[in-house]
Amino acid sequence: MAGDIKFLTVEDVAEMLQVTRTTIYNLKKQGLPFIKLGKNIRFDQDEVVDWVRSNRQVEKND
Repeated sequence: MAGDIKFLTVEDVAEMLQVTRTTIYNLKKQGLPFIKLGKNIRFDQDEVVDWVRSNRQVEKND
């Protein structure tokens, strides 16, 4: 249902991931999915969470 979709601003995503706005713009260049509405950028909350989880890095202990 359309009411269940949550669109986030750059600031919202930065706060959610506990990073800076600059990091969000860099992640966007690396493939973080976004929607452009005129001059505004919005992120689908579910897509952001899925993208972060799918790009998770596991550190190897040598």
